[in-house]
Amino acid sequence: MKKVTKVKMLLIMLCALFISVCSISCSDDDDNVLKVDTVAFISQLTDYQNQLETLRDGSQYGNKTGMYPEESRDILELVLIQIKKSIRQIENGEETNPSQEKVDELIQAAKKAMEDFKATVIIEYVSVAAELYVDGQNDGYIDFGASENYSKFGNTGEQVFTVELWVKLKYTSGFGSVVDVFIEDGTGHYRKGWVINNFDNKRLRMSLGMDNWGLLEPGIDFSTTEKWVHFAAVINEKGVDGDVNSEGKPIVVKVYMNGELKDQATGLDGNPYNPNDLGTSMIAFRHMGGNLGMTNDWKLSGYIKHFHLWKSAKSQGEIKKLMNEEIRVTGQEDDLVCGWEFDATVEDDTNIPDLTGKYSAKLLGEYKWIPLE
Repeated sequence: MKKVTKVKMLLIMLCALFISVCSISCSDDDDNVLKVDTVAFISQLTDYQNQLETLRDGSQYGNKTGMYPEESRDILELVLIQIKKSIRQIENGEETNPSQEKVDELIQAAKKAMEDFKATVIIEYVSVAAELYVDGQNDGYIDFGASENYSKFGNTGEQVFTVELWVKLKYTSGFGSVVDVFIEDGTGHYRKGWVINNFDNKRLRMSLGMDNWGLLEPGIDFSTTEKWVHFAAVINEKGVDGDVNSEGKPIVVKVYMNGELKDQATGLDGNPYNPNDLGTSMIAFRHMGGNLGMTNDWKLSGYIKHFHLWKSAKSQGEIKKLMNEEIRVTGQEDDLVCGWEFDATVEDDTNIPDLTGKYSAKLLGEYKWIPLE
């Protein structure tokens, strides 16, 4: 914000200067002043016009290091307008008595404008609080890269993990993925990994691939858009919190919304959770099919923030504290696999380090950061 204020102050000063220059160039000089070489004046002004335009057009604009704020263009534009006007007036004979003094004033203004412009370069990137919108319907998505740590959490039949995040759906269409490291292959007859998904525009759920083509899909009746909700799924194949159902079978999955338990599921006899071992990326708002690249289905559009993947089974109390930020995730936690906050703009949308520093995500396709007021 300080950069923008500085630019605006420079623009105000330049405007005042040009009013003064304009009044001088339009005034009548003594009739006794000798005629001068207007070609030389035009040549000098054209040279600085070219310098200003080269600097303006050759600079990068944005909010990253080495770039210039968009407002900085106006520092150069104001001088260019006056120089072009003076060249035109001399060429057309409208300026009946040009002088080196008047030309020098414009040249000094051009030099100062170039110095002032260069002083606004962003030396250090400053992020801005924002919401990340990903338009999966128009092929936007987040690619978290590939790692077996996203999907495998211990020995077969004994895996333990928690996925929790905030999500706000913009709109949905049919079936779509929120976050996905899941592979389903009817030909090979296997399902691997996990996916938080919205099914048929009416159910938000955690789907787990199990051995022998099995699925566990506890979830919540849900069709809400434009509203943030906290979703968490806790998995412990030996039993979450030691709970069992009425038949004495261990509860292996619990699903929470806004800190409240909404659904749970027991395991499939003899069919443990089957992690994704195919080397595919973890994706948000779209779906990667095997090693064949992105599919054209399973699309959602919405927002995501405070996404964390843990190699432990979080209790309901811990989930509520994470949701309310009573526990602030730093990346130093022993049981944190990975985490991205997505609550402020970043310098490089194609290289967004996670909290642990071990992984990197990139934004692709249609997306935008929406600054918070």
